This record gives sequence, C-alpha cells and structure tokens, in this order.
Amino acid sequence: MSSNKSAKYYFELQARGNELDSYGHVNNAVYLNYNEQARWDLFNKLGLLDQFKADGKKIVIVENQIKYIRQVKLFDEIIVETQMEKSAHFLLFKHILTNKTTAKLIAKAMVKTLFLDQDDKPCDIPKSLLNTFTEE
Repeated sequence: MSSNKSAKYYFELQARGNELDSYGHVNNAVYLNYNEQARWDLFNKLGLLDQFKADGKKIVIVENQIKYIRQVKLFDEIIVETQMEKSAHFLLFKHILTNKTTAKLIAKAMVKTLFLDQDDKPCDIPKSLLNTFTEE
C-alpha cells in the first residue's frame, strides 16, 4: 500500500471589493490568497497553528502551480476544496476553486510544502496533522 494519505476539506469565501482590478474583475494574484487562506484556515480549524509555533516548526512553500480558468467578479461566492496529501516529508495541497452559484471551475492549484525544524532543516510532518489523514 502506498504511504500517501489524503484528506479533503471545504471552505467558502466571497470576493471582496479591494480585490478588483481596473476592469472590475478580481485580480488573478488574489487566487493565491484564497489558496493560502484555505490552508491556514485548515490548520487553524484543526487547532494546529499554536502547536506548530510551540514546537518551533515552520512551513515553507517549495512549489506552487496555479492554472487560471476564469475570472472572479465582485461578490462571487467561491468554494475552495482543499485536498491534503502526504508524500515523504512533503505535504501537498491541491486546491480546486469553483463558483458557488454557477458551479463553474475557476482555478486549480497545487502547493508543495515542507516542514522545517528550529534549525531550518527538513523534519517530519507533525503526528497531530498526520492523524487528520485517511488512507486512499
């Protein structure tokens, strides 16, 4: 059996006015903020942020790929489906952003992260986080 495990989480967000570009569309760069927000909301929801800090662990982004499919408009409601996967020392986040009303795909992203210890050396993913995973 593969050592990869995964877990899925869902978040709902809404485009805000300060994210608009000169054409009245949400700036593409904001998609990254949605992905980041979903990830930190997930850690916070699981009660892990304080533990990471207490243990001196840091999370760094090693790779980030985003495929934009369509623009978001002001007040669009967005659903972010986040799937975490464990792969060796890496934690992969796969984000799928869809428009809540139309169910149209907005963007897909893959973010590869790594945990570092107090000496900025790669370390194991915290056991408390691993407990949130399920076998595929």
